[in-house]
Amino acid sequence: MDKYLLDCLNKVLTEAFSPAGWQNQAAPELAALCAHGCALHELESGQPFIQCGFPARTVWVLVRGAAQVVCYNRKGSCSVQDAPEKTQMFGLMEQLTGNECYTATVVSSRPSLMFSIPASLMMDALEVSVPLLRLALQDLCILAERAMNRTEYQALHRPRDNLAIFLHHSCRDAREFPHIIRLTRREMAEQLHIHLRSLYRYLDDLKIDGLCSVVHGRITITREQADLLAAYCQGL
Repeated sequence: MDKYLLDCLNKVLTEAFSPAGWQNQAAPELAALCAHGCALHELESGQPFIQCGFPARTVWVLVRGAAQVVCYNRKGSCSVQDAPEKTQMFGLMEQLTGNECYTATVVSSRPSLMFSIPASLMMDALEVSVPLLRLALQDLCILAERAMNRTEYQALHRPRDNLAIFLHHSCRDAREFPHIIRLTRREMAEQLHIHLRSLYRYLDDLKIDGLCSVVHGRITITREQADLLAAYCQGL
């Protein structure tokens, strides 16, 4: 693989996954990558960028915004399996497991910035770049940890406590407060596998306990409430 192109991909992805987030400080490198099939995409809320069953030819990176991983059964019912709001790769797992098609549908859940990479380019880079390989492994480990935690919470805790844990995880790395939960009530219910009516009841309980608020219809968490949520969840 061309060393300059490899260095460009390394620099762009390192910036995307940095704690400071995307600052667009690698414009020349980004331009070089775009000349080889990469691209930046501004997506509207609800816009799909991966469709289940379609050929897995692209690795996508959530640079800014939020996304939902949605799975469907044969009857057409859907379930939100994940809802990352941090930088994450999509489509990499299919490449590593040899799946020729995407195994889930992924949509933006609010206006988002996505970076697309031809799968062949990404896999060639992982063959020769230790920093990129380490970054990909960290990304997959975070994904696996979220999945295991979700299974553990659902097995060990009451639905009300699962909601509290979800809110705690949503705000524990927030950069500013009050922190607004962008997911709708229905999306949260689907992700937590809680009946929508029950979710409203559990949410009312948490509000009474001072663990969250609702402002203009949005679930909102202040710094004080985030601290209370952290203490509450540590006791579970």
